[in-house]
Amino acid sequence: MWFEKPLSQDRQDWQLSPLLSVGPLEFGMGPGEVASVLGLTAGLQSNGAAVFAPFWNLGITAFYSDRTDPRLAAVVVDHLRGPQVSFGDEALTGRLPSELDPWIDRMADLGHELLFTSNGQPSFRDLGILLQLRPNGDRSYSRPVLLGGQWADRDWEALPII
Repeated sequence: MWFEKPLSQDRQDWQLSPLLSVGPLEFGMGPGEVASVLGLTAGLQSNGAAVFAPFWNLGITAFYSDRTDPRLAAVVVDHLRGPQVSFGDEALTGRLPSELDPWIDRMADLGHELLFTSNGQPSFRDLGILLQLRPNGDRSYSRPVLLGGQWADRDWEALPII
């Protein structure tokens, strides 16, 4: 087939601690610390707006705060190959929107402010969670963008995340 199905059974399991850490990564780590914890190397890249390191084998991209003193500010998890990131008992990676809707409603009912981006993607600023959707065949799956540190307080529409 020309598209892949999410491989939930092959994913690593990572837990989100909002605004603090995701899996083994702590927001605020330097690039060397991130590479060491992951056991992989990835050179820093820039797209003009962001400094980032793609860890293709793990299905994540680490985004750093700036060029002069880069600190881990965001982790983007690939919807097909990335680790299964969970918040509490809810899996956030590679899920259909209909599967996440009840959880999104519960989080809003618990007092977490539900916001939507201009293209309708749900987010919880106080948790540092933005759930983007990425197409795969004729379906779309969740691609969590997890924010910490100073990026969680920025205008999410202006974040330089690819």
